[in-house]
Amino acid sequence: MAERGSLKKRITLTIILGMSVILLSSGIVSYNIIQKSIEATINKKLAFARLIRDNIDSVLKDNINRLYDISLSGSVDLNDNDMGPESNALNTAYRYSIFRDGIFLLDKGGNVILNYPEKIANLNLNLLSVEPISRAIATGRPVVSNIYLTEMAKKRVLFIIVPLKDKNGSHVGIVVGEIDPTNPVLTSSLKLTEAGQNSFIDILDSNGIVIASSSPVRTLTYCCEHNKFFSTIISSRKEHVATCHQCHEAQKRKKSKNVAIFVPLEMAPWGISIQEPEKDVFAPATQLKITFVALGIIFMGTAFILSTGITRSVVNPIKELIKATDRIAKGDMTKPVAVYSSDEIGSLSQSFDTMRVKLNESLGSIRNYNFELENRVKERTKQIRDSQQRITMLLKKVISTQEDERKRIARELHDETVQYLSALLMKIELCKLQPDDISPQKIEEVWQIVLKTMDGLNIIIKNLRPPLLDDLGLESAIMWLIDAHFSPKNINCFCNITDAEYKRFSPEIEINLFRIAQEAIVNISKHATAQNVFIFLRIADNCIYMDLEDDGDGFDVEAMLHKSTYFTKDLRGIGLLDMKERAALIGGKLQICSSPGSGTRVSLNIPIGSSGGKNA
Repeated sequence: MAERGSLKKRITLTIILGMSVILLSSGIVSYNIIQKSIEATINKKLAFARLIRDNIDSVLKDNINRLYDISLSGSVDLNDNDMGPESNALNTAYRYSIFRDGIFLLDKGGNVILNYPEKIANLNLNLLSVEPISRAIATGRPVVSNIYLTEMAKKRVLFIIVPLKDKNGSHVGIVVGEIDPTNPVLTSSLKLTEAGQNSFIDILDSNGIVIASSSPVRTLTYCCEHNKFFSTIISSRKEHVATCHQCHEAQKRKKSKNVAIFVPLEMAPWGISIQEPEKDVFAPATQLKITFVALGIIFMGTAFILSTGITRSVVNPIKELIKATDRIAKGDMTKPVAVYSSDEIGSLSQSFDTMRVKLNESLGSIRNYNFELENRVKERTKQIRDSQQRITMLLKKVISTQEDERKRIARELHDETVQYLSALLMKIELCKLQPDDISPQKIEEVWQIVLKTMDGLNIIIKNLRPPLLDDLGLESAIMWLIDAHFSPKNINCFCNITDAEYKRFSPEIEINLFRIAQEAIVNISKHATAQNVFIFLRIADNCIYMDLEDDGDGFDVEAMLHKSTYFTKDLRGIGLLDMKERAALIGGKLQICSSPGSGTRVSLNIPIGSSGGKNA
């Protein structure tokens, strides 16, 4: 009895000591887990704030570009006494932007020249006293302002200001977009959703004033009672996590402690603030603390229960379980756990063995998943590398095409226009030297030289962009291509255009259709040695169908496409890829069927929807 009692005491002491060690280890582990849980929660909030920041930066960038489009429209001329083109440009920018309170054109002196919608009847107004406007005029750079109280409207607004350039590229003033923060259009554009009770998503200017919020009642208020808190961290232009106090009227001015997440914007001197009650943010960590405390209590209770009911019969099974645990800890999961009885210890051994089997299967699955993940990473890396190479080659091709076009224009100007102009100068010089010998015949000769010069310039202009495409549409432009490239080489062309006569399509569809047809016709003229060409163009099922077929030499399509890939330096046949890419840009499909000695057929179909074409 004394020996059994001594053994029981040793087992009890061992269990208590073991449980103490487990509790201590669990405490350390739980502390680390809780800290990581807190860090993970903060990181999630920061990631969410960055996502909102990126969306808002994108919206601001798009709307700044809308203001830049006014200069890029090529219609700005403040000295022609015609504000019609400028008004149209303002109208377009207004319709596709968030500037619901108006867009203004100001000259360099800060005088309002034009506004849309026309809220200001007296255009003699000068806004140079408005700090953001004077800063933009002085620096010539875009400015995104804080909340500003305007004297003329007596309300708080935001200004987005960009330099204004005329069609010659000269800086002639500024374009001002005005935004009312209380306008629901702003909150809708920025996609600020309800964050929950006592939680807020705010956009702040550098003074800590709320520009827009998930809770509209917070707009144009200070984000925190101590507004210097936010104005200080906004001025640092760094991400920040801190705690602050928020008052709640419904709780009789009871203060709650909030966690404030701040992320600065890139496109404006603003920031994103996400405030949530500290108890909500750290709720998972608090729950973990409660769980670990409960587990600790359970472990201690289990230790005392086991110490009172343990006997010699459980010593050996426990030793075997310990040995099995050591094997599993070392990574050996092949040997099963021995089961010596059918009681609770036996059930525990059986359950432990089941856990071993499932753990072994899980490790195998994890290894397979890691292997698959590594393969996916390699494949994705290869795709990114290929994309980078493709972009590089596309850039080279664009530069090469630009240089070739410049060489061609320079050559045409030198070979024809310059020669004619030289002859014209010689004729004029002769007339100056012999003014008495000027006759109608000499005047006619000068007249003919001028006509030839104008004809040469018109040909160059038409090659750059045929006016027929803009004035008369796709059908006339295609007929011009046929006359320009097939007639000089006596190539017979049969053109059949049905359901598309006198139709006009969107500019994007028309120019890409024209360029695809131009590439095909030029290739036939230069390389096919064809006698006959058939061109079909029709509209059916809300699609445009175009087919070009010749009886020329043909070529190996696969070999040509493989040779003209963007990843090689050989750019022969690159026109085929251009045709395919232009078709893809407008949602179309292009098929090229050819073989050596059998001619070539190019088939294109482009969806145009119910409003793709309209009568000219």
